[in-house]
Amino acid sequence: MTEKTISDIGEFGLIKLISHDLIYRPEFVKIGPGDDGAVYSVPDGFDQVISTDTMVEGIHFTSVTMSAYDVGWKLCASNFSDMAAMGADPIGFVISAAFPEKLYASWVEHCYEGIRDCCKEYRVNLLGGDMTGSVSGIIMTGTVVGIVPKDTAVRRSGARRGDVVFVTGHPGDSAGGLYALLHENKEYSGLIEKHKHPRPQIEWGTLLREAGASSLNDISDGISREVNEIAEASGVSIKIDKSSIPVSAEALEYGRKAGIDPLSWALDGGEDYELIGTISKEDFEKVKNRPGIKEIGVVTDKPGKGVFLKQEGHLELLEVHGYDHFEK
Repeated sequence: MTEKTISDIGEFGLIKLISHDLIYRPEFVKIGPGDDGAVYSVPDGFDQVISTDTMVEGIHFTSVTMSAYDVGWKLCASNFSDMAAMGADPIGFVISAAFPEKLYASWVEHCYEGIRDCCKEYRVNLLGGDMTGSVSGIIMTGTVVGIVPKDTAVRRSGARRGDVVFVTGHPGDSAGGLYALLHENKEYSGLIEKHKHPRPQIEWGTLLREAGASSLNDISDGISREVNEIAEASGVSIKIDKSSIPVSAEALEYGRKAGIDPLSWALDGGEDYELIGTISKEDFEKVKNRPGIKEIGVVTDKPGKGVFLKQEGHLELLEVHGYDHFEK
């Protein structure tokens, strides 16, 4: 039996195929998907937060690096991670998608399985979206709305002199996983899993907001870019100790075998969706003994602005080599 494409079943057939199991927090929904717009409610005493992110075939993924399911999961994770970086809780998600007419309908179905699983795990309602054709590959844009207690959203611009600089998790694992996929090395399954199915650090975002974090950013484009964004937004200089950056045992092993410094994956890779930020020394005491957080530097009073990397006793300006969508 020949597998059906999108053109075989049509737009409304495709919508019917994927429109099930969409609501995971009904207490926020007044009108769900299926109308001209969804209506959701926000509890008293909360601000709303909104963000959007796009995945484009050939730029963010190929059939070599991700399955349809992986694309759906990662579209959600990248958006939800922006909520974590604000200390917010994601509650609603809408998707705009452009698909080539010859794409198999099963690809879209499996993609939405990944979307539903991620939304279910993080209790985010799928509120609808839009669907159209594409002449240049698959393009999917997700928009997430979240809530945060009023006037408590954590910005990039709050870093203060003397603050501790921290990261969660093991930055660089995703880049190591991508390297393994591109080199057809299936041995490092943990790294590959981190690339295909990253975990937005929503719980950490809430804990850090409640602990008093002065700034937060999610590691979507590598530590070098994210920490420079904090320094620039806050008007401060930051010193990072290269030897303090937590690298997983698997990344260390693979880096040795591949002849690559795994710290380069952490500094310049991205798509880890861990958190990096700053917090006062006093407030860091509240979280420092929890597994999964590491002090890696300090906000300094060094003249000039920027980020400086300490390695082997020397300080040098940390160049930004994180992912840039428009770099050739």
